[in-house]
Amino acid sequence: MVRLYLLFASIYLLEGVSEVSFILNVYLKKILSFSPSQIGQILFLGGLWFIILKPLIGFVADYWKGFNDRLALIFGLFCSAAGWTVIAGAQSPLAMTVGVSLKVLAIAFLDVLIDGMIVKVSNSGNRSFIQSLVYGCRFGGAMIFSTWAGNKITQGAVAFVEIYYLLSVFSLLFLIPVLLYRRNYLAQEKSGENEVSEIPGRSEEKVSFKDKLTQLAHPSFGWLLVLLFLFALGVDTATFFEPVIEERFGGDFLGQITTIYYIGILAGILTFPMMRIKWGMKILFIISLLGWSLAEISCLGMATWNGAVIYFCGGFFNAYTSLTLLTVATAMCKIRGIETFAFAFAISIKNLMDQSKILFGGYVMEGMGLTWLFAISSLCGLLPFLVLNKIEFEEI
Repeated sequence: MVRLYLLFASIYLLEGVSEVSFILNVYLKKILSFSPSQIGQILFLGGLWFIILKPLIGFVADYWKGFNDRLALIFGLFCSAAGWTVIAGAQSPLAMTVGVSLKVLAIAFLDVLIDGMIVKVSNSGNRSFIQSLVYGCRFGGAMIFSTWAGNKITQGAVAFVEIYYLLSVFSLLFLIPVLLYRRNYLAQEKSGENEVSEIPGRSEEKVSFKDKLTQLAHPSFGWLLVLLFLFALGVDTATFFEPVIEERFGGDFLGQITTIYYIGILAGILTFPMMRIKWGMKILFIISLLGWSLAEISCLGMATWNGAVIYFCGGFFNAYTSLTLLTVATAMCKIRGIETFAFAFAISIKNLMDQSKILFGGYVMEGMGLTWLFAISSLCGLLPFLVLNKIEFEEI
């Protein structure tokens, strides 16, 4: 079991480091002089791989008996290394799109497979420990790396290239825990030798593929998709605001407030279980939506004295909304025999909107400016209120 914990922690650490997106955003804007619309197109096209592949990988992992998760993880790590290498040498939008696509392809494989493994081996005794472990590695790695990278990017183009090559080598290092991971553990779990979580439908009864898919037509699952759609609707602000911050206040300031943002996320993760017991899921979601919208619009008045507060609140409320959505989605996706596919399908709806708002945000930034970018994003952050009464939070 220790080897599995090592595998979970290492992959989430790699994802956390790779998610420090301001490095790439600043590089595209400041060094390569790409326009906001070009940046939006690059990230949108690259992100489409994630939307298409995540449910597909989840489906294959659920239904193909010959699926080799270790080889799939190795493939994902090589895609990550190749993606960062291509990004380091890319000088055109096309080449950068290829690099970003490879990086996103890697995350699609690693994310789906590790999440599926966590579902299989978690139980009432270790579930909290596993979640604390993986989220701690993800955001802890992102905090440390954002601080280090923020101090380096002021050195110019050479520093960016060095960072990307370092990330490429870093990706390959995680081949070690993948090779150490014992595949027979999950095989034992399937034969009932290990205790697993209370996942409905682990019986021997055969259910046809058609019957499994019809379970996705349940009204509650439909409302979940609408909620995810509305939650992600809007324009992206961080991608286009981070180069502005770097230009106004410097890379050091950007690295510091990004670290503060991840500290806010960790604070949200740590306090969420207690607040959930006290107030309930629906109240927390309402508070987090209002808090996120307020933090978003406050960015228009950002200065050196209030930047840390704004980003901490943004991370804190973002953690609450994300945890609420994931908890609701997990509860509604506990469908017999298609847990990985159903969850991946639902989250892909949200990911599609996340990628679309990056593209939309580029055109808004280029045509209407920074003020409208944040105004639209803040107002769209309130759209989930339209369907909150349709979600049965009491059953979550």
